[in-house]
Amino acid sequence: MNRKKLTILLVLLAAVVVVAIVLAVVLTRKSSAESLIICEKSKNRDLLFCDPSLPIDSRVLDLVGHLTLQEKIFLLEHQSGGASQNVQLDYYNWWNEALHGVAWNYEYVGTFFRPPTEYSTVFPQIISLSASFDKELFFRMANATGNEVRAFHNAGNAGLTFWSPNVNIFRDPRWGRGQETPGEDPYLNAEYARMFVNGFQGDESKVGFLKASACCKHFAAHSIEEGRDYFDAVVTDQDMADTYLPAFKACVENNVTSIMTAYNAINGIPVTADKYYITDLIRGQWGFDGYIVSDCGAVDDVYFEHKYLATPSSTCNAVLHAGLDVECGTFFTRLGYLEAAITEGLVTEQMLDTALSRGFRVLMRLGYFEREDKRPYKEIQSEDADSEYHKQLSLEAAERSIVLLKNIPNESTGIPMLPVNRQDFDTNGAVMALIGPHLNASTVFLGNYHGIPSSIKVPLNEIQNFVPNLKWEAGCDVDTLNNARLDEAEELARTSSRVILFVGITTEVEGENGDRDNISLPGLQPELIRRVLAVAQDPVILIVISGGAIDLSDYKNDSRVGAIIWAGYLGQSGGEAIANVLFGNYNPSGRLTQTFYDNLYLERVSKQDMNMRPVNDSPGRTYRFYTGEAVYPFAHGLSYSTFQYTFSTDENIQIPQFADYCIELNLVVRNVGQRSGDHSVLLFVSSPDAGRNGRPIKSLCEFKKLHNVLPSHSEEVRICLRPAMFELANERGEFEVVLGEWSLIVGDLTKVVTVIE
Repeated sequence: MNRKKLTILLVLLAAVVVVAIVLAVVLTRKSSAESLIICEKSKNRDLLFCDPSLPIDSRVLDLVGHLTLQEKIFLLEHQSGGASQNVQLDYYNWWNEALHGVAWNYEYVGTFFRPPTEYSTVFPQIISLSASFDKELFFRMANATGNEVRAFHNAGNAGLTFWSPNVNIFRDPRWGRGQETPGEDPYLNAEYARMFVNGFQGDESKVGFLKASACCKHFAAHSIEEGRDYFDAVVTDQDMADTYLPAFKACVENNVTSIMTAYNAINGIPVTADKYYITDLIRGQWGFDGYIVSDCGAVDDVYFEHKYLATPSSTCNAVLHAGLDVECGTFFTRLGYLEAAITEGLVTEQMLDTALSRGFRVLMRLGYFEREDKRPYKEIQSEDADSEYHKQLSLEAAERSIVLLKNIPNESTGIPMLPVNRQDFDTNGAVMALIGPHLNASTVFLGNYHGIPSSIKVPLNEIQNFVPNLKWEAGCDVDTLNNARLDEAEELARTSSRVILFVGITTEVEGENGDRDNISLPGLQPELIRRVLAVAQDPVILIVISGGAIDLSDYKNDSRVGAIIWAGYLGQSGGEAIANVLFGNYNPSGRLTQTFYDNLYLERVSKQDMNMRPVNDSPGRTYRFYTGEAVYPFAHGLSYSTFQYTFSTDENIQIPQFADYCIELNLVVRNVGQRSGDHSVLLFVSSPDAGRNGRPIKSLCEFKKLHNVLPSHSEEVRICLRPAMFELANERGEFEVVLGEWSLIVGDLTKVVTVIE
């Protein structure tokens, strides 16, 4: 075939492919849109489950009653096969993600970024967002994300069941998915969970329907990627009660509609097959009203990895008997395992009905089965995704998420290194240099499980808006030995008036299926920093982009490093937020929600050791139990202002053990600096005999965000002291109020409170 004919043929083929794709998109969107109106299909119109005047439970009972056994089997999987014999149900994908904004579709996920919802707003990754310690911001982000969920759904581009948030404890800094969590503190994680569920799901009591369905994951004691499919988490009752369970309990208390089971086992029993946790605790003791879904492939793991039971049929029985409702995966149907279990009498049709009813009940509450005239949240349109308001909220969240770790005065001027005075670069030919592999960071700011933003603000472009006289040199890659330009970076540092170093890691280094072996900067970055520090004219500003902690011990006390910013994964507005902090347009207020250790710490603790308390020569985990010295501790974070605390009373405070009310204590927070600023007030409690006999050194019990406190102005924070703040879990995992003298700790201020009978 000659080249001309080949060219014509290729053009024709390309045209055919384009037409096919367009038709596929149109037909898929039509099909998806039709699936929103289940009860307008001819086969369904007159059935009781489509009668909105009936109670939900009656509607669900009727719907399940119309299904054939074969249909029921396929409806238990996350890629629900639908039904057609007696009732018409479309394909439905339970799996959608919205960790920090509606996430893009990849294999098996039911969210599509296509017209008219090509983009979603990407907020800061949760380990960054939590550093704001701002409950209202948590709620606003979740509310905006829930609205974008409805925008996608109303366009036929997503389901309504989203498997977020991740509320696991960031127990070990090497964990690849720790970035998805609020951090290492159980109270913070619980409060984040409450705010997310409330904002994301909406006010069902007011609207009559859920806006979207949240799913708290991964239940429980999940914090490792290496060997997660067969890992047996050996956990004490005490650690389970006061560390691994509180956030999940908070989810249930705030009416979350789904909980996902983890891959791991707990003390020998795979969680997905553990009736005690799923049915007795979550449903029985806590009162959960929703559906339980397995992590993807976790049912396979019960049989193939944990080897918990001898046959596939007994595995089907175990997980359904435990209380599983939806399987993410295909164990039930792939080789007919569930059908065989039914034939053998190990699984009954009633067990299927029970599981299906829980899932359908949530869909009923979402309005999935309502006719067009009754569908809720129709007013949310495609333009509400990626709206200007949400973009601004993403910037606001990114600014509040930045943590200033270090900021020392310049020896020659006595002025702190930050904020940078842009006027210093307007005259005299002064040059600012950006050096490091993240100076032009873009997609790295999105973290993992992210959406597709319409734009990403990168540091280089945003800093140029402040300092046009800018030069830059990456110097090296993030995590390889390739593309080394160390000599060029060194020369630029030597000839520049101010150097800002952008270093860190990426989700290729830390992420799902990827724990780190250490917490050092990878590749040539340590050598790059060494060479830049050796020649820079003035102390360098170090900006670290990561999810988990980085060992910064070499730079904490090095006078050649004038300032350190932990930027985290800041979402689509990361570059703009960093520039605003650097040049003083925003006064940083973030605080660490994870302890920054050095690498020596990792030599003393195994990733597989689930103990929080110091045992087996371990120094303990997180600020609550770690007996060593952190490089930067939990809650550390500086400001361009200084805030002072005083309690409004010097009187002794006594808390009755069984009081059903709170005793108020007011804290006065005064800005004694010269700049307005936001400020996070964190209240800790420390028990009698703290740090001994398994008791925490201290524990966070409340936090509040203050906004725009003016210089020389004060704000009063009301603290409600409740007996629950003075509870500790004993070795049996039971909480009990501890009598005696406790310490209330706010910053450097301590007040004694006595808990009495």
